[in-house]
Amino acid sequence: MNGVQDNSIGSTNESQFLGNYIVIKHAENEYSLIAHLHQYSIIVNEGQNVKYGDIIGKVGNSGNSTEPHIHFQVMNDKNIEACTSLKIRFINNRELIKGDVVCGLQAE
Repeated sequence: MNGVQDNSIGSTNESQFLGNYIVIKHAENEYSLIAHLHQYSIIVNEGQNVKYGDIIGKVGNSGNSTEPHIHFQVMNDKNIEACTSLKIRFINNRELIKGDVVCGLQAE
């Protein structure tokens, strides 16, 4: 999905709750979801291989979002309505607790 308009600050679009999003397959039963991207900013195509460092889109405020940010989750199925979330494994083995703010992770 790439054509959902960004919301004005404080309002949401609950009918398209993910807004503009992509799903990336990492391995069998391991996918990541990146949602709330800026309208028309997604620059990858379905089936395209992506690697660490590739630009895939821009932070936005689409979908059920009141301010610009991205929603990132790792899950066991590409179908968001049938999936179970998986624990995120970072390169440096850093572990996050719900509510932690991540401002940038450096590559090792």
